[in-house]
Amino acid sequence: MSGCGRASGPSAGFAGRSNAELARFLPVLADYPGLSWDVTLTVGASKYPAGLDVYPADAPVEPSGCGDIPFQRSDRIAASSEGFVPNGVAGDSGRASVRIMRDRPGADLIAESVDWAKRCHDFRVIYPGSGPQDPATAFPTAVSLLPSEKVDGNEVTRIHLTENREHRDQAEGSRESVVLLARVRGLVLVAVRHDSGRSGDDILSLTAKRLAADRQVSKPLSDKADTTYLSGRTDKEMQQLLPSALDVASEWTVRQSTPIVGERSGEGGRSDTTPSDCDRVPFGSDGWRPDTDRDFRQIAAVTAIREADQRTVSESVQLGIEKLGTSVIDETTFWAKQCASHTKAGHPVTVELAPATQLDGIDVTTVHVKGDSTNRIDDTTSLLRVRGVLVIVTPALPGKGSAVAQKTVENLRHAAFDTPSGPVYRGPYDRPPGEMKFPAPSAEATDALARVAKGNLVNPEQFHFGGYQPGDAKTRSPDYLHFRSPTGSIVCTWRRYALYCDVPHGTYPRTPKPVDLEGNWSDSIVNFGWDGIANGIATTDPIVYAESNALPYGSTIRLEEGPYPTECLMERDGLTCVEYSKRTGMHLSRDDLTPLVATEALAKDSRTEPK
Repeated sequence: MSGCGRASGPSAGFAGRSNAELARFLPVLADYPGLSWDVTLTVGASKYPAGLDVYPADAPVEPSGCGDIPFQRSDRIAASSEGFVPNGVAGDSGRASVRIMRDRPGADLIAESVDWAKRCHDFRVIYPGSGPQDPATAFPTAVSLLPSEKVDGNEVTRIHLTENREHRDQAEGSRESVVLLARVRGLVLVAVRHDSGRSGDDILSLTAKRLAADRQVSKPLSDKADTTYLSGRTDKEMQQLLPSALDVASEWTVRQSTPIVGERSGEGGRSDTTPSDCDRVPFGSDGWRPDTDRDFRQIAAVTAIREADQRTVSESVQLGIEKLGTSVIDETTFWAKQCASHTKAGHPVTVELAPATQLDGIDVTTVHVKGDSTNRIDDTTSLLRVRGVLVIVTPALPGKGSAVAQKTVENLRHAAFDTPSGPVYRGPYDRPPGEMKFPAPSAEATDALARVAKGNLVNPEQFHFGGYQPGDAKTRSPDYLHFRSPTGSIVCTWRRYALYCDVPHGTYPRTPKPVDLEGNWSDSIVNFGWDGIANGIATTDPIVYAESNALPYGSTIRLEEGPYPTECLMERDGLTCVEYSKRTGMHLSRDDLTPLVATEALAKDSRTEPK
């Protein structure tokens, strides 16, 4: 397998397999690393673009001829697995996806993609205006061809994308994405990652291994139903039992998901329900994660979605583990009786407890929550317990649509693992390696941090321009800033809320690569941001831009305004940065990395930036 070059011989026979057959090699939720993902497996074309979003599809593109993006050709996609990291506040905070694609007859999709990347470095989508009050708008993306690399011995072509439009739908996260391409068995694998570490590389490698070995995804199922408890299995083991698009009718899209990681208390706030105790629905979710202040921990969920009669129809199943000594089903029965008639936000709500039923001999509890014409509440939910696992089904059983609920219960009943079970859960708040502790406040640190506001405040415009790879033409990114010391010994990139500086020849003590860390460790990178200072970071791709403009000695550059004002001062003895609201900062040079804490509140630099 190689980054370019077409396959021939017996392996090329894989290209003759159906899209549904090829989809069985793709990763599912259980294969994704980490705790929180939404994963959708699709047979045929995916609705998600691979890296570049050109909308509408016929929008004008510059340079001429760059509108045909080879790795985005929907008619060449056999199947895809799209993974997104939900953040619960503003959409998605990361992406790792992989798709299986076919070459056009007589063409090489990877070679075409490399040629596209070379021709389309300054890619722009043009949205024509309607007049003087609505001028034409260009959405630019900088395209860079990264050096190819080996992933488990396979050559992978890498294309780096930096989305540089002025205003983004979501300000959080970086602007970069990486598209990875590799060939195996006469097919092309295309992976995309954004703010997800090496997750894209990992699922690309997994898919390549499965194709090379002709080994499809399989579930740990037995022909015989079992009754032993599954509550001691790991979350990843349980996620293997979720149905996918391959288990339902073709008109349904199926998303497998895990809850957002976090261990907060409830959202708080005043109840708008009378009686107030009816506000807490035992199986429901009022906060930003599904099991906040509930008596169960959600493991995963599966949701089937389809369009019918110009509306979206969905069915969902949640799997959870109840807290020791509690019963969500009993709590739901009590809640339904106590809150049979109540009000929410001043509107009447009724709760009906349906007659008990069974599914495959398992007791099913069903409730119907109904409002009036003003709040339009009309929801049904079934709850059952299968081998110690809480199953929550919405709408209630018996479902007549996608059959995801029946398939989930069937898989739970027939699950058979060949390893001993045991509780496995790791907390989500491990501190990053390289984290530096702030020292006690000092007068010297106070003076050093206060001096930042006295430097020559620069116009930031030229520092919005940077080139990702050495030799790349500099392109403008509105909320990134790139600068270097006049000698080039310190090179920095500000990526909204966090500063990354590279000191490749630094002599200060470095943090060695943690023994349990997989992937790349950059000990020359210093990170200064919300979480403090990190001496060394784990990063898959270069995080500091290679091409930038020099910040003259005696100059102060403003990185962030608002509630977290941040500035840096470049001097001959190094770079001093301060976050005024926290009274913290750092001094960085070739031979020094020192965290700084002021003894008193620092006056924010109130000067107006020059234009």
